[in-house]
Amino acid sequence: MFRLHAALVLPALSLLVLGLNGQDAETKKEVAKKPATSLIVGSAAPPLTLAKTVKGAEPKAEDRSKTYVVEFWATWCPPCRTSIPHLTELQKKHPKIPFIGVTDEDIKDVEPFVADMGTKMDYIVVLDKNKETNKDWMQAAGEEGIPAAFVVVEGKIAFIGHPMSPEFESTLKQVSMGKFDMAAAIRKGAMQARLKQTQMEAITLIRSGNADAAIKVLDTAISADADSETSLGALKFQILVFAKKEPEAIAYATKMTETFLKNDGEAMNRFAWNFIDPARQKMPPALHVKLASIMAQGADKASDGKNPNFIDTLALAQFLSGKKAEAIKTQERAISLAGSSPKLAEELKKRLEDFKKADKD
Repeated sequence: MFRLHAALVLPALSLLVLGLNGQDAETKKEVAKKPATSLIVGSAAPPLTLAKTVKGAEPKAEDRSKTYVVEFWATWCPPCRTSIPHLTELQKKHPKIPFIGVTDEDIKDVEPFVADMGTKMDYIVVLDKNKETNKDWMQAAGEEGIPAAFVVVEGKIAFIGHPMSPEFESTLKQVSMGKFDMAAAIRKGAMQARLKQTQMEAITLIRSGNADAAIKVLDTAISADADSETSLGALKFQILVFAKKEPEAIAYATKMTETFLKNDGEAMNRFAWNFIDPARQKMPPALHVKLASIMAQGADKASDGKNPNFIDTLALAQFLSGKKAEAIKTQERAISLAGSSPKLAEELKKRLEDFKKADKD
């Protein structure tokens, strides 16, 4: 479908519990089996152990102490395919910073893919040798999924994260302008590592069936650092939903829309749509509909009622709540704002027809 809801990138860790990760990194390994993290922001960049260079100039061992980007990807990974043109654009913006795409796949799968991408994948592409590079970078950094990017500045890790994240782009911009602060990045990286460890601990607990203990871990961390709720709150919310703690989930959803997600319409809309996406289920659980309504209302408010995607989500939540007449009016408002996007307008009109047909039945 044409909807733009999937454009948002949310932290993969916060989406494991309910399986809501759409454009996020592909999760792979069990958290409980995850090795200790040894590669962090500020660490010396590991070597690149490569089998073959598929495109561009072959990376040299002596370049290890320079400034460059290492991005892990695969041909089978939808989020990776989404990020490739974006990486190409960033490579063009920062020509003095070589981008190196690493995959551990067979050359017979990689070469035709790269050839087919052409100028859309316009940076260095290499093959990992016996997954050694993956081990030295991805596993050492505790990165469980792809795509994942590392920015290296003068031989030291300056950024670890998703290549579509705003922080990745801002790091490149600062480096290009000569304004990158490694000491500040190390402090921030240490904070993020602590948050990630808390997330992993909570996820391990929920996977073992102990939702109350998982929530306690998150609440303890949030009590110690109120600012951490911005990162940990999404996971707490989804655990509440997963554990079917209805009153608590509803109360926390309301809190999220009034506090740390107040101005993030995209995030609220993503939550709402994932709860009621008709492609997943025609009649979602009542709790999911209630939560979608709360989040969709928050998203609509954050955009001052001007985003047709958010309004469409709200209309669907209203319809599923039994408020058919209200849903029809809301959907008409969404259509009135979708004029610049014919495909989106067509989709919204189709849903309006479904609402009106159901209202007559």
